[in-house]
Amino acid sequence: MKQFFLILILLSTTGTFADDLDLKMSVIKELYQLSPKECNDIRFKDASNEEIQLGKLLFESKVLSGNDEIACINCHLDEFSITDGLPLAIGVNGIGEGMDRMSHGMGIIVPRNAISLIGVGHKSFSQFFWDGKVSAGNDGNIYSQLGTEMSNTFSNALAVAAVMPLLERDELIGSNRKNNEISKAVDEKLYNDKFNAVSEVIVKKFGNNGPGTKEINELALSMGIQQIDLKIIGEHLATFIANEFKCSESVFDRYLAGNSDLTDTQKRGAITFYGEGRCASCHSGNFFTNNSFHSIGVYQGKFGPHSRHRDIGRAGVTFRLEDLYKFRTPTLVNIKNTSPYGHNGSFETLEDVVIQHFNPVYIFSEEERKNKFLDAGAALGSRDKILGAIRISKEGVLKDLINFLEIL
Repeated sequence: MKQFFLILILLSTTGTFADDLDLKMSVIKELYQLSPKECNDIRFKDASNEEIQLGKLLFESKVLSGNDEIACINCHLDEFSITDGLPLAIGVNGIGEGMDRMSHGMGIIVPRNAISLIGVGHKSFSQFFWDGKVSAGNDGNIYSQLGTEMSNTFSNALAVAAVMPLLERDELIGSNRKNNEISKAVDEKLYNDKFNAVSEVIVKKFGNNGPGTKEINELALSMGIQQIDLKIIGEHLATFIANEFKCSESVFDRYLAGNSDLTDTQKRGAITFYGEGRCASCHSGNFFTNNSFHSIGVYQGKFGPHSRHRDIGRAGVTFRLEDLYKFRTPTLVNIKNTSPYGHNGSFETLEDVVIQHFNPVYIFSEEERKNKFLDAGAALGSRDKILGAIRISKEGVLKDLINFLEIL
């Protein structure tokens, strides 16, 4: 709280003092204890080349899917900064990459935006997925739909998170076709039983040396791994993700290290970010996330994982009324390259999603604004109170803020 008031006093000062951007930036760095992020402080830092390679092969393997047609890599591509470039991911039955996966209309819609994997292996990340359905608790436990007993058999929460898409029908399991052994084994089972059912079929797939298993089996055997089950898969997928998709030094990191300067517009944007924009209230730390859950009142849209196509966010995990429509604060690292934005991909540009924070009706079309029965009240009513304190009323201030976000 002291930081908050000190910086408000500084930024409201008039005259030459207020015009000195470098002085303001030095105060911000001191108040917020800003430092460059340490990209090498990751989980599985000491993994061997063989362990990383096995994870890579699994990441690219279609054997992990029920229909043998989709792999993790289909939704996490280099050209889209390790996401898919789509508002909502397209899972099983999708063909091609990026927008091509939507063009033929056969792919199953996964009702959330695919999160970039860049930096998620860093030790500071404790919540995974938009709703935090996998998390590392302060008590040392790992929490997920698998329950703490099973989750705690994994080395960390990232390894649990890595295996979760393999348990989702829309993402990798697919439909109950004749040749889909995973789907048939899962049937109506819930998470613990579903985990065991999927694992048993995958063990059988690799054990029978089926198509696409040869290279993985050979490498696993050379490492002393006799059986490839879901736990082995989760650990090695996470090993690959943490090591392959490490963050990289940004323009802002170099500035904080004293190795480069920022332009005036970037400095003004930073001052807004840490000041009247209130951005750092949630986008804090070296990765610009507080690993917590908040609502900016995003309109529900036409798709969602819960009843009546709604997405109730964190409340779908905690079953708490106060968590309705809250989602995990996303990292802002490399944010300029990971559009579209929001849990449902509603925002095509950075400007759109920034505006949502202080003007949540801007995204509505004229037709929607005239709709007496537009289902927007619940989401808008859930907005965090801090958003009401944002003061951005000039085009130049908005542009400066976006220019700053683009160097994170």
